Amino acid sequence: MKVTICIGSACHLKGSREIIEKLQQLVAQNGLSGKVDLNGSFCSGNCDHGVCVTVEDQLFSLKPEDTEEFFNNEILGRV
Repeated sequence: MKVTICIGSACHLKGSREIIEKLQQLVAQNGLSGKVDLNGSFCSGNCDHGVCVTVEDQLFSLKPEDTEEFFNNEILGRV
């Protein structure tokens, strides 16, 4: 599963680094390192809505505090 987190300027200011670190922890804790491919990318074009995260080409907007719920619903729920 490919998960891409925007690291462009707007998303960086909104907490993309925190989201990346939390997703890395959650992937490792759940033994999904071989199944979930975390990637960074510049500007996903949805800058107004929070940190842009794409899961298998489906776009989501996250805040750092929503990361664990997002992981449980959109990543664990699909693996």
